[in-house]
Parts: sequence; structure tokens; C-alpha cells
Amino acid sequence: MKSIRNTLGTALLAIGCAAAAPSMAAEKAVIYQAFQSIQYLPLYVAINEGLFTKRGLEVQKVTAGSGAQGVAAVIGGHADFSLQDPMTAVLANLKGASLINVAMVVAGVPVWTVAPGNSPVKSITDLKDQTISTAIPPTTSTYLLQSLLKQKGLDASVKLNTVAIGTEISPVTAGRAAAATLYQPQVEQALANGYKIVHDFAKQYDGVYAFSTIDTLKSTIEKKPQMVQSFVSGIADAEKLMQASPEVAYKVAIAEFPQLEQSVVRAAVKRMLDQKIYPATPSISKEAFQAGLDLQISIGNIKAGQVSYDSAVDNSFAEKAGK
Repeated sequence: MKSIRNTLGTALLAIGCAAAAPSMAAEKAVIYQAFQSIQYLPLYVAINEGLFTKRGLEVQKVTAGSGAQGVAAVIGGHADFSLQDPMTAVLANLKGASLINVAMVVAGVPVWTVAPGNSPVKSITDLKDQTISTAIPPTTSTYLLQSLLKQKGLDASVKLNTVAIGTEISPVTAGRAAAATLYQPQVEQALANGYKIVHDFAKQYDGVYAFSTIDTLKSTIEKKPQMVQSFVSGIADAEKLMQASPEVAYKVAIAEFPQLEQSVVRAAVKRMLDQKIYPATPSISKEAFQAGLDLQISIGNIKAGQVSYDSAVDNSFAEKAGK
């Protein structure tokens, strides 16, 4: 009888230990982002709202300082993913890397040209023979501006005053430029101070531009397909949540950028939601990818026919996440 009691006690202890044992540890994934940017809000929503955790991932976010440094971290094995202009990964591939873009995070062009509210400038064509301040290349905002000026026949008559990214409004304030080409949240800050939009790149591309994507190594896709799927699905969950519940997007953005006026943050997020800059799904369409590729071809960074959508994008994870 004693033996039976001992056996039963041991069994109950084992059951109790099993019940108290923690669940399987989450798989760790590291993502390097080019910058801490309000444009990357879907990533922050996925982290802050526990959407990666629900998918079994523990995600660590690291700020690289540039898109090239983020891509280098993936190539060097320091990161599983990076987030930046997909063309940065494409350019790395032309030098021998093997990176694949797997998810859209910024699907439109978050760039606007602004001028003082009392300025006679009403459109980009009114800036003939004047100066526009813009970020020091390489940056997509400046490349887009140069492409637009060329299309309008203004490239020879408009002077560019290039400055550090985030300070583009300063030359206008100082009277050294008639307009500035900006990202968010600088756009909303300028508008709050009486500026007006004179060219809307977001409207020009209407959400069909692969501006910022998640990439990973081809070998990671082959060796850890479920981890890649879980990550892309977490991004998909975030993008869906942002569309359905903008207040969640506002809340996370305010938490991520506490140094900014809440009204500026809300206005920036609302504009980017309204103008399809935050995508509804992480799918990277051929048209959106081609828009980014065409810009690189126009400025001479890539030769026509040198890169194909199929070689640079694996949309299967995004498509599965949407089902």
C-alpha cells in the first residue's frame, strides 16, 4: 500500500511540474531598421501590440543608422531582417549578396514639397529659377524630386540646396530656398507653422511604390521558412489592425515619438493612412516594385534589364499571411 502511495505521489508531482512548466520559448528574430521613423509604424505596431508574440516570435529592433548598414547587418549574420528601401537590397545583390524582399511596410511615397503659406508658389512649376532644399543624397526624396524636375523640364533652372535629412525646412526659414521637400513628421510640423503643400508625391504615386520593405537572406528563407512566415504574418496583422483601428496606430506612434507634439503625430499618421502609404497588406506588387526600380534606372544606379521582380521579391509569405 505504501508503494502505491509513493508511486501515486510521484505521478502527481510529475503532473504538477508539467502543468507549471513554461510554454515553449519564443523564437528570437532581430530586425535592423534604417532609422527610427514614423513611416515604419507597422513594425512598431506589431511589436508594441504583441502581434509577433502571438506568432511565437520575440523580435528585437535595432536602429542601423542607414539602409545600407541595415542590409549589411543581414548579410553579416547580425540580423534576420532589415527594413529600408528595397533598392538597397537590390544594389547589394548586384555586388554578390543574396537578399530577398518579403514584405511591404511603406507602400506609397511619404514625400511632400512645401512652401510658406504667403508664397506665390502654388505648384512645382512655379519654382522655376528658384531653390528647393532637400536631403543630401543618397535619399529617395531627393531622387524623386530630381526625377520630377526633369519630367517638368525644370532640372536646369531649379537649384537644389542639399542639407542633412530632417533639416530641410531650415533653408526656407532662413530665406535661402523657396520650398523644401520633406518626409513626415516634418511635413505636419511645417503645415502647423503656416506652410502649404505645393507638390504631393504621395498623390502622384497613389500607394503604388515599394518605398520600404522587409528583406532577408535567401538562405534564411530556405532554412527558417516558418520564422519568416511568422514575421511577415505579424506585419500583416499590424497593417490590418492599423486600417481597422486608426486609434491604435495613433497610440503606438505617440508612444514611439514622445518628443513630438501629439497633434503632429496624429496628423502625420492620418495623412499616411489616408494616402495609402501604410499598406493594407504586406504584398509587394510588380507595379510597386517597378516604380522604385524605374527611379533607380533613371538616376543611373541600375541598368535597364539588370534586375527582375522575380529575382528580388518572394511574395509567397505575404500572400499566405493575407489568407
